[in-house]
Amino acid sequence: MAKNTARVEDAYTTAHVRALTLLEDLHQIVEDMPAPDADHPINWEHVGSLQHLCERLKELKDFVAPAGE
Repeated sequence: MAKNTARVEDAYTTAHVRALTLLEDLHQIVEDMPAPDADHPINWEHVGSLQHLCERLKELKDFVAPAGE
């Protein structure tokens, strides 16, 4: 039984580190999104893309921590 517990703990730790790494990657991607400037003026595509990203992130958040928990 102890061997199985160690494997499950290792698997959980690996998944936890991967989740944190993916979150860091996503954070960096959002930070690096080019801000509209004189050469690339803001348009509705920028807004739509960012809103779509927000919707997907909200879905993920709700999956991980549903409202009321």
